[in-house]
Parts: sequence; C-alpha cells; structure tokens
Amino acid sequence: MSTHGQYKPTSLHYGLFFLLFVLITVFFQIFVTPLLIRGFVMSQFHPEGDKETLVQFKDNTIATAKALEDKATGERYMLQKSENGEERRIILKKSSGYLYSADVDLKAEYLNPEYIFDFVTGGIRDEKVSVPKIDPTTKEPVIDPKTGKQELAQIPKDGYTKKWGEWYVKAPKLGEEAIVLEWWGFTILSLDIGFILAMMVTMMFPPSFGYISQKFEREISNTKTKIRLNTGFNKETVEMIALRDSDFEKFYNDNPNFVKQVFAKVWARTQPDHEVAAARQQGASMANIMAAFRNAFDAEVQVGGVLSFRNETLYGRIQESYSEAVMTEIENLKSSQDWQHARWRIGSALRLYMVHHFTERYANNVTGFAYGGAAILIIAVGIRGLKFIPATRPSVIMLAILLEFSLLALMAISLFYTEEEERMDKMLKKMEDSGKSQLSSLRGMAEDFSVVSKSLGEEGLGTAMKSMAEDMEKVARTLADDMMADAIRQKVEEAVERHLASEDEIKSAVKEALPDVIINVLRNGNAHGKREEHAAASNEIDIEAIMASAGGTGFPE
Repeated sequence: MSTHGQYKPTSLHYGLFFLLFVLITVFFQIFVTPLLIRGFVMSQFHPEGDKETLVQFKDNTIATAKALEDKATGERYMLQKSENGEERRIILKKSSGYLYSADVDLKAEYLNPEYIFDFVTGGIRDEKVSVPKIDPTTKEPVIDPKTGKQELAQIPKDGYTKKWGEWYVKAPKLGEEAIVLEWWGFTILSLDIGFILAMMVTMMFPPSFGYISQKFEREISNTKTKIRLNTGFNKETVEMIALRDSDFEKFYNDNPNFVKQVFAKVWARTQPDHEVAAARQQGASMANIMAAFRNAFDAEVQVGGVLSFRNETLYGRIQESYSEAVMTEIENLKSSQDWQHARWRIGSALRLYMVHHFTERYANNVTGFAYGGAAILIIAVGIRGLKFIPATRPSVIMLAILLEFSLLALMAISLFYTEEEERMDKMLKKMEDSGKSQLSSLRGMAEDFSVVSKSLGEEGLGTAMKSMAEDMEKVARTLADDMMADAIRQKVEEAVERHLASEDEIKSAVKEALPDVIINVLRNGNAHGKREEHAAASNEIDIEAIMASAGGTGFPE
C-alpha cells in the first residue's frame, strides 16, 4: 500500500523547504517579532491621558520625553543644546493617539525615564559615558598627579543601559525596575511562524519540488489504495466513485456507458442484508439484481441526475456494506482533488493528510511532546518561584511558555483532525456480518469448484480443480483471522494460478473454455449451463463483463 518509493523526497525538496524555513524565521525574528511584542506591551502599559509625552525617536526607540508646550500654538517640543550653549526647538509631530514622533535619536537630554520601550535588537545603550575631565579655567584635560594619566568624568549619554540583543521595557505598572527581555526568548514563536509559512508555501508548489505538496500527493495515492483494499474495487472504480462532482458530470457526459457499468459493479457488490435475504427467498439470480439496478439508476437519473445517484444512493450502499470510515476516506479523497486543480486551496488536502496520515502516525508523539513541554514549563516556573530567575529578566519563562503553547497548539490541531472513534459494538457487528458473508461466499465457491472438477472429463484438470477446492476451503477456515477482502481474493488467485499452471497436460481447448464454465457456475450455480449470448444495444450494460471483472459469485448459501 505504501508509495514512499514513488513519492520519496529528494535533496531539492529538503533544501528548498529548509531554505524557506530559515529565511522566514530569520526575517520574522529580526523585523516582525520586535514590532509585535512592542505593540502588545505598549497597548497594555502606555501612559494614560496627555500628561506624559510618549515620543518615537528616529532610532525607533519609544520613550517619554522632556517636552514643553507652546501656549500660543499648542505644539509640543523638546530643547536641544548646542556646544556653545544655544538651544533650539525640536518640534514633536502627532503620530497616532498618544504617540508623537521626533526626527532625532534618543539621548539622555531628551529622556524622561518614566516610560521606555526599546525593542531595537541591535541597539546598545549606555546610561553614562566616560570622557576626559576638562579644567573649566584652562580648558585643558586634568592630569592625575599620582598616575600621570588623564582624569575621567562620567556624563549622561542615553539615560539607561542595554546590551546588544536585549529589549528594554520600563513603565510604572511594571514596577520600579525595568524589564529586560533577551531576543532568544521569542525564538520559538519565530520558528513556529517560519515552519508554518514554509509548509504553506511548499503546499502550493508543484510536487516535483514542493516538500509538503509531494506529501499530499503521496497521501492521495495511499488513500486510493486503502479504499481499494477495504472494498475490493479496482483502480478505475475507485477513481470513478471518488471523482469530484464537476469532473464527474463532465466525464459522464462523455462516457455514459462506462460509468453505468462501473456503477453496476458497485451495486452488485454492495447488496444490503435485506436485499440478499429477499433474493434468497425468491430465488433471484444475478440478472434480476442487475435489472433492479437498471430500474433504480434510470429512475433516479431522470429525477436528480447521475450525480445525485452516486452521492446519495451509491454512497449510502457503500457506507452500509463496508463502514463509515471507508465513506469518510472517499469524501476526503474527493475534496482533496480541489487542491490538485487549484494549489492555493490547501484546506481539503491538508485535512486528508492530517486525518489519514499525521494523526494516525504521530498522535502519540505529539502528546508526548506536549507533556514534555509542560514538564519544562513547570521547572521554569518553579525556578522562578525560588528566585533563581530574576523578575526583571523573564526570558527563560517566556521561552518555556511559548514552547508549551506551540506544543499544545499542535496537539489541538491533531485532535481537531482526528476522526471520531466508532462505537465498539457497531464495529464488532460489522466485522461479524462481513466475516459471515465472506465465509459463506467462499464455501459456496469451493463447492462450485468441486462441481466443475467433476463435470470436466480431463483427469489432469479434475485433479487441479480438486486441489483448488481444497485450497478454497482452507482460505474459508482462516477467514476469522484475515477478513481483508483483497487479501482473500489474492490467496484465491494464487491457488488458481498455482494449480492451473502446474497441469501441463491440460489441452488448449479446455483452457479456452474454462473461464466461461467457471463464470457460468459461479453465477447460476449450474456447471452444465450454457452462457447466454446477448446482442446488447449501445446503451445497455454488458452484465457478463461486469460480473467477470467484479468476480461475482452470486448469492452465498
């Protein structure tokens, strides 16, 4: 069932995905994350009213400024002192709401350190700077007589201290001391965004170089195989019943007879229990069942169209004969074809991949990671409670919180796409009914093969058919342990091939007549019956061909 060989990712798939992941993560971490965190913090702790003047400086630092107001014009401004002691006004422009802007870099002379929001990752701030001490009289540097070196003096520079890679936040609501956040405390968020966007981009790429796109195509192929194994339908039948509505109507208009034959095969294989019971009582043959199909098909197509017949009648029979899980696979497979026609419609393909692959394979892994993240968070919070993590440097706590958030979000998505479990009693009942039906069918086939072996005069062929009947009986006895219809048919085919191929003495004429004899026996229960010849019209179904390709066996005893 696996198609990993056909859809195995190459170095191009991995390389392109990793490149997108790294580029998006780095871009988000450098340019987007600081803006998001700053916006959130400011929305919670900005000054109330117009008493404080919050200014965004040229270097993107936001802080309250030593602002004055012109009584005549109402404009707010800051005073800048030149080297010769002169002062000039720096006009503050209203940006939005409570925020002003200034076309100068932040310096201590402008700063009122009541509110500071510095989210410039690469910025370095020094509260004071050391400069040579100047004698006010001589205007010369002061020399220390003991060391002979220049004396240094501390003068204000930026008004606060911040290292590279740190974000500095100060507000009255946060306490007297400023909060320092390291840039790595939010890397989990950037990694999440980078991974998600890289996935979404490669979902829309062609499968030849799109990593996730190839996984979608692989799962579409795997789902078709699952349906074939669960139902026994061939590839063409699965394609037809899972074809999306618009494409199906177009295909039916071009190939009505082919579609009708496929539907007849599905109809014959999905007989509900009450139809089987009624047919047994009335002694109906397969021809009567096909007649019932033609009547139902023609009547519903005239009223609601062929699409209504497939989506309501045929889907209902499939769900009743197999299981709701098979019907879910068909519906998801049909929806995923929207993505194949328009790559930007990723929702349907994502659902198919998550439901039928990711949650089935990785659900326990995700749960384990979520518990592991919770353990890390508990440790981090515990250490913080013991004062080993300062309240002014909560980056470790932020990292643990974001990690646990990411893992819980992943678990939530996994649970969202996990199929609801079917009630155990219903599952057991379906398995029991399916087992009884298949067992009875195989026993009937074994008896029919015995009749065929007695009817044929060739001794070699009789021995072959007898051995084949014994193999059929063995398959029937092992049905309780292996109820997969496709596996059963495979064993039957192997038995037929092994015994027929080993009889070199079978004459060519008998070999040519054998298929017609077996089909006639299996359909009508009469080893001596002759095959009826039908001159079917162009709009009629070749029931013989349908039942031959379907492997029909009539009604089980």
